[in-house]
Formats: sequence, structure tokens, C-alpha cells
Amino acid sequence: MQTDDPAQPLLNLVVTGQVVKFVEIRPAQVRLEGQAGIPLTAEVEILPNKDFPFTILEVLTKRDDVIRSELVEQCNTGSNARCLIRVENLRTTSGRYADTITVRTDNVARPSFPISVVGIIH
Repeated sequence: MQTDDPAQPLLNLVVTGQVVKFVEIRPAQVRLEGQAGIPLTAEVEILPNKDFPFTILEVLTKRDDVIRSELVEQCNTGSNARCLIRVENLRTTSGRYADTITVRTDNVARPSFPISVVGIIH
């Protein structure tokens, strides 16, 4: 970093700290792969950090033409807190796609988080 101090015009700055996960997503990326015309679904488990509880307000996709996402189970509380989202492929022809599910929450520290989706239809 540059400074305006003539005795020390350059300064090395090191920042350290602990990063705490807001949420754990299993799997971290959804992969929908299979034959065209055969139903493809996946379930995504959302595990909130106990220090950052939240309720899911909305589950949105960018491309409604290739996937559908649905909140199946709202986050419960306690030591086994979890939510469940089901993702379904809508594409009927072969090809690849990528999309992002945006999960909106009521937590002011993290009002939304993404879930990546990749589709490979043969």
C-alpha cells in the first residue's frame, strides 16, 4: 500500500481473521445429468449456522426455462436445523446449461445466498 509518509512510502498491510460460514449447502453445486425426456431432480440440503438463524423467504431461479426450484422443507430450529430445496430439470432437448438459484432469507447479515446449478442433458 502506498502512503504519503516520505520516510515509508510503501507499507505492507496484513489482515487476519476468522471466517465463519453463514450456511452449509449440500451438495455445494447441483448437477442434473441424464437423458432427455427422463425426469431429473435433486435435493439440496441447507444447514444454517446456529449463530445465524434464518427463515427462507423465497427461492428464485434466473432461467425458468431450464430448472424449477421449490422449497420443500423450511428451516427448523435447534441443533439439527436444516432446510430442503428440490431442483428439477425442465429442459427436454440435449445440451448443457448453467443457472443460479437465489435463496432469499430474513437474516439481515446475509439476506440472500446463491446455489449453482449445472445441467447436462444427453
